[in-house]
Amino acid sequence: MPNTYEPQLPFKSIEETLQEIDGLVSLPEVYLKFRRVMENPNSDIGDFSEVVCCDPNLAGTVLKVVNSAFFGFPGQIDSISRAINLLGIGPLHDMVLGASAMSSLDFPNDIVPLKTFWRCSLFTGVLARLLANQLNIRKSESLFIIGLLHEIGHLIIYSKYPGQAKQIIASLPQGNQMIHEAEQSILGFHYGQMGARLMAQWQLPLNFQIITYYQPTTRAPDYQLGTALVHVAHGYAHHYFSDAGQTLEQLILPSAWGILNLLPEQIEATLEKAEVACSDMEQIILK
Repeated sequence: MPNTYEPQLPFKSIEETLQEIDGLVSLPEVYLKFRRVMENPNSDIGDFSEVVCCDPNLAGTVLKVVNSAFFGFPGQIDSISRAINLLGIGPLHDMVLGASAMSSLDFPNDIVPLKTFWRCSLFTGVLARLLANQLNIRKSESLFIIGLLHEIGHLIIYSKYPGQAKQIIASLPQGNQMIHEAEQSILGFHYGQMGARLMAQWQLPLNFQIITYYQPTTRAPDYQLGTALVHVAHGYAHHYFSDAGQTLEQLILPSAWGILNLLPEQIEATLEKAEVACSDMEQIILK
């Protein structure tokens, strides 16, 4: 199976845009080192721990996240090696990726304050993962980081096309279009396509790219559940934190609820858990 998703995009503006900002969106060396260690079959826990500990800020953030309410481990986790033993390499990779991506995309815009953007994205990731737990969906660990990163295409749109972005956001409360539809009609592409192409450029896993690219439809049947979970979580995040003034009905497609076989009233307890976990994580990540 190929490790890069190649969707058919409407025109070359996505590639041209990414070329223009190439130096601004490269992942830092600490993440690239971590991935090289992952790709080496002879690597052990000590190798992973050494890479993370070479960046004290990253190591501190990872330990704080591991000790947060989101994971709920009893007792204090005081070393990266112990965190790896408890979580595994995959979740640790996702934490390193998340911290690396947030630092790489730390360029301001006139549309949405970065703290607001990442707060919304953080809630999306937390809620997507907790909803997967509620539904007993296996192998759903990566949904947190996919939810956190799935709107990175917006940061590029806000930076490169601020006039069009303002026009799109202003049109949302009055219209029946979802944001990806409004972006498609004005820009010729939407944030999911931009984000998926950047993820492909970063050589992130295929599920990251496809879940980011698609809305919850039958076009990517193997990824329907993940796409629907992130879509629903994204809807609630924007309902809570965005100033666009959209209702949940405007933000969440009915097809997503159908795919998950859920009703909004069935996730109230999970929403409360997400609010608590997200508040805890905000103090760590958005300091």
